[in-house]
Amino acid sequence: MAITKDKKKELVVSLTDSVKNATSTVLVGFNKLKISDVTPLRKTLREQGVKMVVSKKTLMKRAFNEAGITGTLPQMDGQVALAFGSDEVTSAKLIAESEKKLKGMVSIIGGILEGKFLSKSEMVALSKVPSREVLLSQLLNVMNAPIQGFVGTVNGVVRDFVMVLDQVAKKKQ
Repeated sequence: MAITKDKKKELVVSLTDSVKNATSTVLVGFNKLKISDVTPLRKTLREQGVKMVVSKKTLMKRAFNEAGITGTLPQMDGQVALAFGSDEVTSAKLIAESEKKLKGMVSIIGGILEGKFLSKSEMVALSKVPSREVLLSQLLNVMNAPIQGFVGTVNGVVRDFVMVLDQVAKKKQ
């Protein structure tokens, strides 16, 4: 069944809003994907706050133009979906994990971050960035290391001083 012009306009407006409001968008290529594979994928994405939308490529391109996305649009061959994330890495990370599970059926084509198109390699690199919590814990560890070193050094000096005093006391006895 053909889509009417009014329906297409609604879809373009919806896609444009989603692209503008999403922190990051992943262009997902899917091939020979069965409903039995799509349902768990969508459920996993939804649980993490990622919305996946399948639409015609011409409507996507129109939405990208209306959203003012700059750069070079990655080649969109085959069937394409958009995964909209509320943070920079979650959507890319989840699609990359799905790519490993569903070999050859799901792949990252490219993406959009901060109003610019990103290539496949850039999105794959983005998917390998640790989560916010992991990055914060790493930062705290780096900030805490000099303090721990200082405390260890001060404790070492005090410990050595006490040992010297103990040795002097033993010799005088």
